[in-house]
Amino acid sequence: MRCDFLDLDGRCRGPYKGFGCIKEKCAADRQASCEFNEQGFYCRKYRRFECVGIANCGTFDDYMAFVNERKKRAQVSK
Repeated sequence: MRCDFLDLDGRCRGPYKGFGCIKEKCAADRQASCEFNEQGFYCRKYRRFECVGIANCGTFDDYMAFVNERKKRAQVSK
C-alpha cells in the first residue's frame, strides 16, 4: 500500500503524525487526492513515474530532494 502521508522514516505525517503507518486502517490516504496523480504512481505535474505526496511536491526542487533522499536512504539500508 502506498501512502501519501508516509515520511522517509516510515512514520505518519498525516492525522496520526509521528506514529507508524496503520495501512488499510487509515482512511487519510483515500481522502487526500491530487489532481496530478494518475493511477497512484504517475505525476503529471512533473512528468515522472513517482508520486511523492502532496506535502513534497511544491516545487520541482522539493520533488527531487524527496526522491533523492529516499534513494540515498534505501542504499544505506542495504
